[in-house]
Amino acid sequence: MIALVAVAAFLIGFGKSGVAGTLGPFVTVVMALALPADEAIGLLLPMLIVGDAFTVTAHWRRWDLALLRPLVLAAIVGIAAGSVVIASVDEATLRRVIAVAMLLFVVAYAGVRRLQIAPERVPRYAWVAGGSAGLTSTLAHLGGPPIVAYLLTAGVAPRTFVGTSAAFFAAINLLKVPGYAFAGLLDGELIVSTAWAWLLLPVGVVAGRLLVDRIDRTWFERVTLALLAAGSLVLLVT
Repeated sequence: MIALVAVAAFLIGFGKSGVAGTLGPFVTVVMALALPADEAIGLLLPMLIVGDAFTVTAHWRRWDLALLRPLVLAAIVGIAAGSVVIASVDEATLRRVIAVAMLLFVVAYAGVRRLQIAPERVPRYAWVAGGSAGLTSTLAHLGGPPIVAYLLTAGVAPRTFVGTSAAFFAAINLLKVPGYAFAGLLDGELIVSTAWAWLLLPVGVVAGRLLVDRIDRTWFERVTLALLAAGSLVLLVT
């Protein structure tokens, strides 16, 4: 398990460097295949929060507060709903919820850049995007497609796009802590015993930044999505 946590920490850092938006969900599925689903998402949350610190620092003040505010407010509602779900279902059901959410993610991620939404509808869509991202992020640490779709339709500059999404996920990961604690997903002993693996988070960030311009992102994401779909199917039937 220690080796798995170390690999997860490295991949989280690698993904936070901007290499691909599919690595986070992939890590969640791999962890859920090796550990009980509740332990997996509980163990990943503090690592994601540490990874967010690197991302937000790298893109400090590049976010757009006018875009960010309604997204976070809506996400609070989604996080509350997701917290109720994870506190109410057993581990086997949570595994299936994660698997189905991941399969939907694969479909959504593959098609999200083809979405066309009229610009005048973007402010209204912010509540849908933020709420759904808060819900799916709470259930399975994935909230990318609705946020990517929203920011794409908002027509923001690339730096603002990255800075706003980084700030959004940093905020909602922190907001997920009370719900996870209430549901009993944060095992302090397990987290402390694997905390040394977090040293690989900055290693992953550095590796990602060195390789970001050398990787064919299209093929990288296709391979990751295929592995994610396969892992989700295994998670669903086991």
